[in-house]
Amino acid sequence: MTKVAQVSIAIAVIAVGAVLLFCVEPARVWFLPKCMFHELTGMYCPGCGMTRATHHLLHGHILTALHCNAIFTLALPCVVAYGIWRWTGQPERALSWRPVYVWLLLGVVAVFGIVRNIPIHPFTLLAP
Repeated sequence: MTKVAQVSIAIAVIAVGAVLLFCVEPARVWFLPKCMFHELTGMYCPGCGMTRATHHLLHGHILTALHCNAIFTLALPCVVAYGIWRWTGQPERALSWRPVYVWLLLGVVAVFGIVRNIPIHPFTLLAP
């Protein structure tokens, strides 16, 4: 499959998902999946609130999106920029994922997942 076809398919999938999330309120529909971790434990995983955050971002409500899932909202511009860079960049300039960066990223996500479950202010602000 050519790079143009891959980009076209990715853009189409993202556009369909964006239209769906723009049109429906995630908390009010039955067909969007619930977080199984939250359903089983009552605690918030690092990903809880991402669908609602995306919905609010599509409506331009950045502060509400930050409340739903701060780490996702702050990381999204970086992920989009990296995706654009990968599709438009030259293959010989591939990003080197050193193990320390992967462990650092996993550590930040783990700490976020733990801190957002602490029932003391200001940590309660991180819960969706």
